[in-house]
Amino acid sequence: MQSSIVQKLLTVLTVISEARRPLTFTEIVRKSDLNKSTVHRLLAIAMDERMVRHDDQHRAYSLGPRVFDLVRNAYSGFDIQAIALDEMIRLFELCDANVTLGVPSGLEVIYLRILESPHSIGGVRRPGRRELVHCSASGKALLAFLPEEMIRSKMRGYTFERFTSRTIDNHADFADALAFARENGFGRNDREEFDHCLGIAAPVFNYVGDPVAVLNIWSVYPRHQMQDLYGWADELKASAARVTEQIGGIAPGFPATRPEQHVEIKS
Repeated sequence: MQSSIVQKLLTVLTVISEARRPLTFTEIVRKSDLNKSTVHRLLAIAMDERMVRHDDQHRAYSLGPRVFDLVRNAYSGFDIQAIALDEMIRLFELCDANVTLGVPSGLEVIYLRILESPHSIGGVRRPGRRELVHCSASGKALLAFLPEEMIRSKMRGYTFERFTSRTIDNHADFADALAFARENGFGRNDREEFDHCLGIAAPVFNYVGDPVAVLNIWSVYPRHQMQDLYGWADELKASAARVTEQIGGIAPGFPATRPEQHVEIKS
């Protein structure tokens, strides 16, 4: 069956979107495997609809503003709680521990939903509860994958309030905690806010690779210790990766989010 014009246009848009730089006409023809006249006609249509823009100086094509408008409109309508619920239930049944969904709010994490284990200590986290970034696994997971310049700007003048003897209380140790999160694919909290609570958290990314939400597994000490939680890390990252995929997100150079990949934990 002959490909429709819609399919061919999507092929051209996909080729342009997957490139790391604007593409010339010749490159688009080669990568799309379409003939020159077809590509020329499709590019003309795409430019008329502002789906593609042309740089006259470099004679190259990139995605146009209409594409980003469509994506932005789609993002404004999704409910992250509804999308993440199936993965939260899966983790809850797998780990028999508390599972939460959080989103960034300045230098805090606000929790939207919690699935509470029967073994939990009541009253620790409820929907709407906030936690500071420096003492929560979720906060570290959300900050770790931002650009370094943005992290420095956000943390400039930050006060590291101390809650337990394990609370991170300086920029150098916090930088190490973020490095751990980037390397292993999740943030951790080893009794840093409460003496009896420990957890791990993996980020969910949007279409430009920014962390917009976080899945968190947490439990109580000594029922579980950090090594127990590390054993759930691959499943947690797989769930976060699936939620990322469902909202059309991408992980920014972050191979640890791939569900099939096992990562050795480095403490």
